[in-house]
Amino acid sequence: MLSPHQVQILRRLIHHKAVICVNTGCDAMPAKPLGDKRKRPHFWVPVKDVQALESYGALELHKDGYRVAKSAERRLKHGREGTAENQHYSLEERDVYVHGGVKRKASVNTRLTALDRLARRTDYDGRPLLDAPLVEAGERITRDYHASGHGLTATQRYDTAGVEEGGHGNSAEDQFIRAADAKARVQDAREAMGTGLDVAVIAVCCLDQSLESVERAERWASGSGLTVLKLGLQKLSAHYGTVAGVKRGSDPLPYPYSYAEGNTHDSPKKYAGRK
Repeated sequence: MLSPHQVQILRRLIHHKAVICVNTGCDAMPAKPLGDKRKRPHFWVPVKDVQALESYGALELHKDGYRVAKSAERRLKHGREGTAENQHYSLEERDVYVHGGVKRKASVNTRLTALDRLARRTDYDGRPLLDAPLVEAGERITRDYHASGHGLTATQRYDTAGVEEGGHGNSAEDQFIRAADAKARVQDAREAMGTGLDVAVIAVCCLDQSLESVERAERWASGSGLTVLKLGLQKLSAHYGTVAGVKRGSDPLPYPYSYAEGNTHDSPKKYAGRK
């Protein structure tokens, strides 16, 4: 893992558009603007830091010297550090309200998840790829998945900060009970989706993987991941009851729930013969 000093070196290289010129026989290498050896260096980089950054893949050796890798530049822009494990985070400090109306500071990940990106996409007819009930079902299983302990929470949580029930709401026993309940809900949701469909839903919604990576991992046909994901989310939405006007646990409705969104419980086929 890179040290804060090494991350600062990468940020300075990006800010000055500098290239580390190879200088043998010295303990440090000059970082010159655009790699122009005729100009004075912005700063000097110790050789040990250059070697460490190159071993982590943050620097690439070109003809004019060491440049910041494009992947490391993207991680620094969207993540907390220049490491691959933090590339899915873009943290901002915001004010959040907890029980009792108390306002506290918390770090919030503002980067879009794989489910959010799919929800913003549209098909050839201009309709969203995932309808609102499907997105809501995916978000619900994501919360239960991480609350059950399957996923790691990178930010501090204040929703169970021990401010109710005499300050014992965040004890180890209560945390175990909440995790066990969430784990049971996840298991019920996976059984409702069925074997195979739950793979796509868990991978995209809970593990934040792209459809392309799921297709490669499961050896599915190219482009079939979206169909599997929709089928799984349709069963999941029926399990959670996220479709307006439809009872929880009912059979999945045909996408995109046209009559459910019209606030009526009657199928269009009932009135098909009327003029």
